[in-house]
Amino acid sequence: MNYKDALNASITDKLTKSQLIELAHALQDRCLLNELDKPELISPKLYIKDIRARWDIHVTEWRAFTKDIVNLGRNTRKVLVTAMNNMD
Repeated sequence: MNYKDALNASITDKLTKSQLIELAHALQDRCLLNELDKPELISPKLYIKDIRARWDIHVTEWRAFTKDIVNLGRNTRKVLVTAMNNMD
């Protein structure tokens, strides 16, 4: 099936699984060819903005992770102290 046939194909309940797969492959192949012919490049300004946003997310997650580890240590200490006091 070529791209134009895939675009004009009607989607009905009567299509078989193989027909749907063939239709999807035809559309996907065309999209991939378009991307290879004309790749969309983002501007350096948007690239830097994206990097900063990703770094901010990383820092936020790392701070939360560190906070969780510190709290885990504190809670473990409290549990151990309570257990030792109950043994007496």
